[in-house]
Amino acid sequence: MRTEPSKIESTRESESLKAVLLDAITHDFRSPLTSIKASVTGLLDDLEFDREQRRELLTIINEECDRINRLVGETAEISRLESGEAKLDLGPHSVGELLSAALAECKSVTANREICLDVKHQDSRLLVDLSLAKRVLVHLITNANLYSSPGKPIRIATQVRGGFHNISVSDQGPGIDNTEIDHIFEKFYRGKRQRFRVHGTGMGLPIAKAIVESHGGTMSVVSRRGQGSVFTFSLPTAQ
Repeated sequence: MRTEPSKIESTRESESLKAVLLDAITHDFRSPLTSIKASVTGLLDDLEFDREQRRELLTIINEECDRINRLVGETAEISRLESGEAKLDLGPHSVGELLSAALAECKSVTANREICLDVKHQDSRLLVDLSLAKRVLVHLITNANLYSSPGKPIRIATQVRGGFHNISVSDQGPGIDNTEIDHIFEKFYRGKRQRFRVHGTGMGLPIAKAIVESHGGTMSVVSRRGQGSVFTFSLPTAQ
């Protein structure tokens, strides 16, 4: 049975998530809705658009509707993960199995960029939901590819420590400003320098972190401007 302090903390967390969602509706939803409204207004006001112009406006509407749908879906997903309502399909899977599954889904990355592996205890088994754990690693590899300088490799390293397996993904990109590094895992946050360079909702890292934490692990980042970033997450070893 929950104690009163834990109920208060749970209420605070719930209210905090609602506040974040409200902020997202105010800011992140406004942009696609503005584009949709402008496109629909144009179609209604001017019936002289040629076929290509109508197709362009309808494409904008379609893409922005997809963007809103992703925002709603990702917000609901992280809410389930953080509240403990998400059901994990836990099972023993080797580190090598996780890496192979993630790299197989990153063929567009591996086809154009070298992946350097420093994998220790590849046969060690993790107690994870393989689909969700793979999703975390795929996201970090994809991010590293997006932010890395052309021709620079991505490094994936593993290490066993205290009943957990630490997995690190390193890039050689621009790095993260010290003023932003404390916000990098916040919901809907997009880096000031990268928000127009790389498209997204700003929910990828928060969801990845929530997945890791739902397994009892942690996620962190170390970064230096001009030298790149190292994202590390831990997953429990199978007993």
